[in-house]
Amino acid sequence: MQIHKLKDILPSELAGSISCGSDFSACFQRSWRDFMVFEFQTCVSSLDMAWELLGEGEMLPGDSVLCLEQTGGRGRMRRHWSSPRGNIYAALKLPVPNSPEMNRMLSIIVGYSFLRALMARGMEAFLKWPNDLVVNAGKAGGILIEEKGGIIMAGIGLNLKAMPDFTELRENRLMEPVHLSRAWPGADPLSAWAELVYTGQFWYDNILCNYSLIDFISEVKPYLWLVHQKVRVAQDNHVLEGCLKGLDESGGIILDCSGHIQHVYSGTLVL
Repeated sequence: MQIHKLKDILPSELAGSISCGSDFSACFQRSWRDFMVFEFQTCVSSLDMAWELLGEGEMLPGDSVLCLEQTGGRGRMRRHWSSPRGNIYAALKLPVPNSPEMNRMLSIIVGYSFLRALMARGMEAFLKWPNDLVVNAGKAGGILIEEKGGIIMAGIGLNLKAMPDFTELRENRLMEPVHLSRAWPGADPLSAWAELVYTGQFWYDNILCNYSLIDFISEVKPYLWLVHQKVRVAQDNHVLEGCLKGLDESGGIILDCSGHIQHVYSGTLVL
């Protein structure tokens, strides 16, 4: 394991580039300069390692784990997450929102925060409900939120250079995986993660401290993938079809099913 301070691995041109609130102290109660990155060559999963370090008293809000290779990464609904070298497999300890309403939106808030970090890189990025990052109409990464005993960890996977094996993908997937080697040439996991965690946590802090729930929902809507389009949502043994109208105040999506409005809180967008 190597331990880095974020300020030591962040590209110098980025430090201080966010002019408003870049100290992050309002929500995190500490400066970003003190955030730690625990780097591992190999681990079972970044989330498992983060929980283990937390148990040893090593993880504070803003600290993160970066694994260069995972042997047992997991995605949503406990699906196996393929983890070839060259990508980002990280876990981040986040402060808990003071607002119960914002807490229900946590996956969307984290996804949007990292979407803004990709946009700062010049990428056209979108958020596919409930937890995927979309670049160039393909899945570039995903967010997985875990909560234990009032503590929040966010798992973040991003395809910098490689993609999952197609044999591991769902047959009815709505999009193909993509990697960011053209959009982010030369990126290595450590420096790329430093940049993402710096910009992403600025947005997390900014949203929780300065946005109302209604303002945040309005902010996200233009970046919600397939908004105002017909979609299909697979739920257990049935499929809902309708026009995706946006997000509701609990983090679900609003579907207009031939004039009947449905609020959907679980499921997967499919072909």
